[in-house]
Amino acid sequence: MEHTWASGAIELLRHADSHIHLETAFDRRIAFISIDNAVETLIRTFLSLPSSKSGVKVPRNEFKAVETSFPGLTELLWKHAAAKLTGIDDADIEHYHRIRNTLYHEGTGLSVDAQYLLAYRQIAVLLLKNLFGVDLGEPRPAPTLERLIVLWNQIEKTLEAKLNKGGITHRHAYYWEEAMRAGIITGEDVRRITELRMIRNKQVHSSEVDRKQVEYAVHLAESVLSSLKSK
Repeated sequence: MEHTWASGAIELLRHADSHIHLETAFDRRIAFISIDNAVETLIRTFLSLPSSKSGVKVPRNEFKAVETSFPGLTELLWKHAAAKLTGIDDADIEHYHRIRNTLYHEGTGLSVDAQYLLAYRQIAVLLLKNLFGVDLGEPRPAPTLERLIVLWNQIEKTLEAKLNKGGITHRHAYYWEEAMRAGIITGEDVRRITELRMIRNKQVHSSEVDRKQVEYAVHLAESVLSSLKSK
């Protein structure tokens, strides 16, 4: 898709980048709010595009009904473009948007954890890539929550591709068993992916990042991804 469609969101992300590493509470608030604005802009712009550009058909009346509602826009995106959102969780976006609202309305003196800031930026980067084909690059390969989000995205995409190739419908009740019978994954893979999902979800939605758990999960995710790619 043309780069120009995403220019507004890219500008907001660049603005966030100019504040992210300045390390004051004010700069982190501004960066986080800019990232949230970028996410909303990405979603609204994509949903408003003609189907010839976006590849999905969103009824105009449905879009107009939620045009000024962030939760409504997010719900509409997942309703019509779920195939483009593998590895991205709408609950994560809703969680971070609530943090943004707190920062915006009660922001004086409040800050946001740097890992949450970078994690939300990475979600925005993934949306930008998946919806508009614009790649701003991956974050530094450090054991951060940001890195964990990237690796989880890659794991889900790799697994989905293998399941599709094997003719297995992803996410139905017994797909793990079918995948194991087909030799796509092992029981140990299932155990590690389940553990990884639990840690990832807990850390993304927690009120305080457990850096040791995140570091462990990043190394686990790297191992899982390597295992999936080797089969």
